[in-house]
This record gives sequence, C-alpha cells and structure tokens, in this order.
Amino acid sequence: MSKLLFIVTMIIGIAFFGCGSAADEAGNGDVGDRGEVVDDGNGEDDPGDRGIAAIAEFDLDTPEIAVGQWIEYGADDMLETFMISVVGSENNQGTECYWVQISVPDFVGQILIDPDGMENAMEGYEEQLGAFAADPAAYIRENMSDAGGMADMFSNENNMKMALEFISAIRMVKFEQQGMIMAIDLVGVPEFLEEMMDDPAFKDQFQQGFAEGFDTEGGQEGLDEILTELDNMQFDVSETSVDIAGNRVSGMEFSIVHPEGEAEAVLSSELPLVPLAYAEITGDGETHFVEVRGYGFSGAENLLPGEPAQTIPAMMFLQGMQQQMGGQGRDTN
Repeated sequence: MSKLLFIVTMIIGIAFFGCGSAADEAGNGDVGDRGEVVDDGNGEDDPGDRGIAAIAEFDLDTPEIAVGQWIEYGADDMLETFMISVVGSENNQGTECYWVQISVPDFVGQILIDPDGMENAMEGYEEQLGAFAADPAAYIRENMSDAGGMADMFSNENNMKMALEFISAIRMVKFEQQGMIMAIDLVGVPEFLEEMMDDPAFKDQFQQGFAEGFDTEGGQEGLDEILTELDNMQFDVSETSVDIAGNRVSGMEFSIVHPEGEAEAVLSSELPLVPLAYAEITGDGETHFVEVRGYGFSGAENLLPGEPAQTIPAMMFLQGMQQQMGGQGRDTN
C-alpha cells in the first residue's frame, strides 16, 4: 500500500496544484461537445484516451456560494468528521465576502473569502487539471523528471500568478485561542508577496532551496520510482453517477490501476463548496476511503459567533520576518 499511496498522492498533488507544460499534443483526438473524443486521424483511438479527454470539458464549479451551505467528510470507519460550511457574510474592502468555516474535533477556524476572486483563482487550476488529464504519464514525464523541473513547474510565472490570485481571495482568518476569538487581517499581503515574487533573486532562492530540500529528503529517488511505475499504471476518466449521503449525484470518476492496487476519485459539481464526492485507494489487502457523510444548502451553524477580541495585521509578521532576514544577511557580509 505504501508505494501506491505515495505515487497516487504525488500524482493528485501535481494534477491540482502543479502548473507545468500543458500536454496538448498527447491526446489522439479532439474533444466533442459532450466530452467524447472525435478522431482527428492523428493516432489510434484508445478507450483510455476517450475517458481522459472527457475531463477537459467537465465543469468543476460548485453551486454559487451562499450562507447556510455545508458539506461533511469522513474517512474509513472513524467517527470523527471534517466539515466545511458557510456561516456568514461581510463587506470587506467594498466586496461582499463569505465566512467559510472549517471544523474538526477540537478545532474551529473561519476564512473570509471573496467568492469572485476565488472563482478566478480556481479557473487556472481547472485548466491545469484538464492539461494533466489529457495524458497524465506524458505530463508527469514532462514536468517532474528531476528537482529542477519540479522547481520550475511550481515557480513559473503562471503558477505564481495563480497562487497570488488564490491568496488575494482570502481576506481574513478567525480562530479560537485560550477561549477568545482572534483574527488575522491579510490586507496588503498579496501586494507584498507579488513584489517579492517579482524579484529575480526570489526565484533563484526558491529553486535552490527546493532542490536542496528535495535532495535532503531523498526526493529524486521518489521521482525515479514514479517515472518507472508510470509504465505500469493505467489512467482513466469517465462519466458516472454515485449515491452520496442518500442522494444520487452525477460527476466524473478519475481512476488509476496499478499492479499493487487501484485508486479512484469521484468529482461532482452538484455538491456545495467542494466537488470531491468520494476517493478510495485499495492495495495489499487494505482499503482506505474518504467520503461525503452529509451535505446541505441551509442550516450551517456558526461555531465562532461574535466579534473577535483582537485583530492582528498579517503584514506585521511579514515585515518583521523581512527585517530579520535582512539583518541576518548583513551579519554574514
């Protein structure tokens, strides 16, 4: 199970958060209006290609965010659950934003999100998922043969822009500390990070640090293992419908078949907030899964009511770190 789990985790991370070269040439046909492959004469028609191409046309947009929505996840036979919900709205810097609550046993946090900004940010990740799904093996070989390729993938201009859009959509964070509600205001953070990312020295330092950390943790060995195992993996994407928390929802199933086991994930745009409906991995006689235990479009409970006792600007921390790093740099000269 360990090898398959490692490989699947890496692949899923690349699919959703990587931003390398799009594998547009990898497919053998054009995508039709309903997600089917239309043979363009460039190669043999492969059933797997038909399924993989379908996800490029799949809409991952969940229903428009609204106060009251909630979705709850559970794993295996554990009683503990993880819940995401929308518990309020607030005008922030002239934009109507929503408080999204994340709750697990012994912890509750809330994030103030600009829904339009988040939608714009996620469009880039959806496009990246489509590029990955066109041919996962080709995409992985293109972008992660070594630490340098991985660093370039995560630090290229497009990926940095997507990361900034994502951060810009988060306006404030609330959490409970020693019985009091605390808040961190992220105003000014996106501009600070953008200026830092525009500095050529930042990219050089990022790539150097990434490569050094990768080598220290034996990352290249893991990459080599993934590249070797790609020849033994079969990818497929197909339309499906599944029973989720007592309801039948339609969506897309992404699956990986490997000699050591299988993995699958079902995505549905009919669910509120998060499109993941179900994910399962099987191997070595074990099966582990994550599933939606319940969801709804009203009735979410605010577990952090009231105004925060203190609001701290995140820029205070960032500027302090910047001054400290600058001082360390001067000490080494």
